[in-house]
Amino acid sequence: MDLRELLPDTPIEAETRYLRVRGRVVEVVSASAEAIVLLADTFHPSGVFDVLDVTGEVDGTGPALAVHDRVVPLPEVRALLDAASKAGRGGKFEITRNRFLPRYDLAGGTVFELQDANSDEPSALVRTGSRLTLVRAPSRLGHRWLTRVIRDVATRYAIADGSFILHSSAFTYDGGAYLVIGDSGAGKSTTAIALARLLRESGWMGNDRMHLDGAGDGYRVTACPVPLGINKGSLDVMGVDDHASWALHAGLPAAGSDWDQLHGEDKLKMSSREVERYLGVEVVAAAPLAGVIFPRVAPGEPYAFERATPEHAREVLTRNCFSVYDNVYGEDWLELPVDRHVPPPSVSEVLEHLGGLPMLRCSMGNAEDVASLAADLVAVLGG
Repeated sequence: MDLRELLPDTPIEAETRYLRVRGRVVEVVSASAEAIVLLADTFHPSGVFDVLDVTGEVDGTGPALAVHDRVVPLPEVRALLDAASKAGRGGKFEITRNRFLPRYDLAGGTVFELQDANSDEPSALVRTGSRLTLVRAPSRLGHRWLTRVIRDVATRYAIADGSFILHSSAFTYDGGAYLVIGDSGAGKSTTAIALARLLRESGWMGNDRMHLDGAGDGYRVTACPVPLGINKGSLDVMGVDDHASWALHAGLPAAGSDWDQLHGEDKLKMSSREVERYLGVEVVAAAPLAGVIFPRVAPGEPYAFERATPEHAREVLTRNCFSVYDNVYGEDWLELPVDRHVPPPSVSEVLEHLGGLPMLRCSMGNAEDVASLAADLVAVLGG
């Protein structure tokens, strides 16, 4: 069976957009207004993660990659996957760390079965040469796959370009980027968002994954725009209580979830534009690295603020460095062709640079402590 026989036709009403992803042009074709809006709201503002909309500015050389989004009834998705499983050679691929899904190799390409860990609704991604075709149902979950694929493409290009990747949030202050690094549950997102809301001339950069790229004698920071996951305890610390009225792409957490606990597993998910809209902070696409904060946020935690020792910085940064210990999103399951591979800097090289910048650590237990942190930061950093 020729793989192209399984692909649905391009709808007449499909919209074509062009993105420049870390210098490479990616064509995006979709007839789903919801998917296009979510894509724009995620890669906001222009330039975040080095992704820019360049529709109307592309020359005649053609894109490096095309991503086509096809919305069909769910039974047609299941039928495509069934046909691929019967005609192709089956295997597995790692879509995220330690999460494996089926793949089928056929003449002319590969079919990957996509499925969210919390849903039984399947989607398919069909790779034929330099074209990726999403085939998925018209659902809230289905609309997210286009953004997910573009984000994974941008991540792979960043890795090929030598990005140093950290488990970190970040905010900006006086034009510089301050990484907020810590283990899961340390309070990275709460600290970064709260400071972006409190400090003058400040902004928020991103959640969970920050990329450092060499820029002259320092580093340029950009965020991988995964949704901000935040629970009610963090919103309480920031004094935010109007979340029930928010219209979010992902919706509000379902009844019975534990999102109202500070360290609950279920969290409210927000795109970059939603963070800007509902939390009232400016989202900044990129900024030069200016310093680091190592936080601890927990109810009842006594407030503390001090300089971080080099030993503490090395321990926390090394433990939270995806470039060394993590495959970020799993294997390179898309097997994207890239024109170069640049190794990332070492942990020691990054730490040597950080040694000349402010490295701070803090602990907080309530909203008053966040205000104290903001005041102490201004005193240390100036402004």
